[in-house]
Amino acid sequence: MSENNINENINPEVTEEEIETAATEEVTETVEAIAETEETAEAEAVEATEEVQETAETIETEAVEAVAKEEPAPVAETEATQEEAKPAKKKPFLQVPVIIALCLIVATLLGYFVFVGFFLKEPEGVTWSSEQDGATYYYEFKNDGTFQANIGSIEINSTYQKTKSADGNTITVGTNFGSFYANAPATYTISGSRLFGGQTLNGSYGEGYDFTLTQATKKIMMPDLPENFEANEDLVGTWIFKYMGYDIYKVTFGNNGSMILEFVQDGIKYNGTYTFDDSTINFTYCVAENVAVPVDYAIVDKDNLTFMGYNFVREGSAAAEATPDQQIITSAAQE
Repeated sequence: MSENNINENINPEVTEEEIETAATEEVTETVEAIAETEETAEAEAVEATEEVQETAETIETEAVEAVAKEEPAPVAETEATQEEAKPAKKKPFLQVPVIIALCLIVATLLGYFVFVGFFLKEPEGVTWSSEQDGATYYYEFKNDGTFQANIGSIEINSTYQKTKSADGNTITVGTNFGSFYANAPATYTISGSRLFGGQTLNGSYGEGYDFTLTQATKKIMMPDLPENFEANEDLVGTWIFKYMGYDIYKVTFGNNGSMILEFVQDGIKYNGTYTFDDSTINFTYCVAENVAVPVDYAIVDKDNLTFMGYNFVREGSAAAEATPDQQIITSAAQE
């Protein structure tokens, strides 16, 4: 197609300026339409917001009216509720009666200790001592009427009695030991304060024999256990010699070298140690110093032992039940 044909198809009356003007107007109309649409949407949003606020105010008003219609609680009930809400007051830990009772108990105990410490003048409840021949003797008078005395590792057990009369107080001990004669009344007086350990007992058996005991702390002297001791299990245990149905002697051998020899009827107990060989037991006890005593022995069988010239049987064995009276087997007894 020729250039002339193209030009012929263009409207000669429409110029370029007119075309530009028409395009501008069209753009302007489009922008105004968009703006109008935005204003409409904004108005609709504002209207919806106002409706929401109005609905919220209505709900709040209805809620306030509903609360206002409720009846208030009575004042007395409210006060009671407040009282219940208050925490209960704690009672003091010590009530007045309890405090009074405690004071009375303390006063009683204090009075008792003052009385015992300064005014009680009785031989019970005190350990007494005396010195004789370089040895210390200890004496105890128990409240149950028993008497116990010690010297070194030796223990004596017996009984005692007290009497009171216009002539004075007397005490009678059932054994001959230390300062005391067996079964003879001795008059006595006690002075000093036991609270401070300074009491003194002055006793007398009459003209020519007075003695003094002082308050003391008992000290038991014991020999040292033998070193590297190896026990004979056939010997270890307690053995008894009986005569006329009575236990006369009792001896106990420990597996650590300790030994106790008792003179049962006399209430004398020797505490000590032992070593042994084939035929001799070397028994060591203490008075003012250690004393060693050799004693012949022989193990007959597991339940029979010859010791100190007597036939001992093992305590609790069938032999002890079957043989209540053992015989002296020393050569002197056989002659």
